[in-house]
Amino acid sequence: MANSTKYLLKLAFIVKFISYWLWYLLALVILVLTQFPDWVAKYYSKGFFKWLGLSLRKVSGIFPNAIGEYVYFFIIIMLIINLLRSLFKYKNQYKSNKNLKLILKHLLVKSSKNLIQLYVLFMLIWGLNYQQSSPAKQFGLEVKETYSDVSIERLTIELIEELNATRAQIADSSISQLTIKQIFSNAIQEYAQMETSYPFLKLQQPNLKLSRFPAIGDYIGFMAYYQPLTGEAIIRGDVPVLTLPFTTCHEMAHQLGYASETEANFIAFVVGSESRQPIFKYSMLLQLFTYAQSAELTFIAKTGNFENWKKVVARNKNLLSPVVLADRKKIKLFFLERQDLLIPASTSMYNQFLQWNKQAKGIESYNDVLLWALAYRSNK
Repeated sequence: MANSTKYLLKLAFIVKFISYWLWYLLALVILVLTQFPDWVAKYYSKGFFKWLGLSLRKVSGIFPNAIGEYVYFFIIIMLIINLLRSLFKYKNQYKSNKNLKLILKHLLVKSSKNLIQLYVLFMLIWGLNYQQSSPAKQFGLEVKETYSDVSIERLTIELIEELNATRAQIADSSISQLTIKQIFSNAIQEYAQMETSYPFLKLQQPNLKLSRFPAIGDYIGFMAYYQPLTGEAIIRGDVPVLTLPFTTCHEMAHQLGYASETEANFIAFVVGSESRQPIFKYSMLLQLFTYAQSAELTFIAKTGNFENWKKVVARNKNLLSPVVLADRKKIKLFFLERQDLLIPASTSMYNQFLQWNKQAKGIESYNDVLLWALAYRSNK
């Protein structure tokens, strides 16, 4: 009996030892895999993640509401409970033995293990998508590292012309009557049509959900997001309707495994560019023009020529049709009314998150879609 007990204790120790170091081994393997983006693209993004994402979307698609939001709430609550339990535990330990050094050592070991586990799970469920090779090959593009002030100015003028022409095709009544359900349905149709030209954009069982708590986005700064634990694209329904077609296409790109914000923006840009629905093209043009004008003004700001800056702003306003200006004003006003609610720390944290995931410019990497758009338009 004694030998049997000793054997079981020894076996339990071995299992615990292996399971402890297995997490570190997995983390090391993942770290090595990040150095092989083509392998990640082929076997993870187009292989494991494609299967995982589809499975998650099928399960979460059973529910009419965005269960991903409730999953996040549950995780936050459990983290708070575990934190409080740990604080009480270490407080009692300190009262018992007063050995602060031993307690800190134990806390460091446990924290490092938890961080490693979080890293491994995040990378397996979603994070490795950030490490895949650029989709430029899929589209046959040569994307430059930088753009010039001349190319951006030319793009801005072209976009103004396209904005005016596209908006002229859209009746005000069609915008006011447009529902979110229609936008979701049409976005799915847009992706289905893209399969003919770009088979790699085939998205099986897309899962689009409205956020049940959109006001939270005012504080942490989101219009929509991909929930990797449920595979849902969760989108705010209270934002200006003209932003929704582009935003929806962007989140659907995430469901395909395009984790980079630049790449997801580019996929949404391509869908909008080749759409037969003026509203989808117009939504894309509004977003791309915002990026282009911002880049154009940034070039001027670096010269310190404020008079030229004002002239360019005035020129763009004069070239844009009154209805386009009115649409942009509504969108701008929506965000201006909420800018004081945004928690600064949330922006900093998200910026750091993007930088950790191969987007060196952080939040500014959203603007890098201009490089991709220029390359795409030059091929047309």
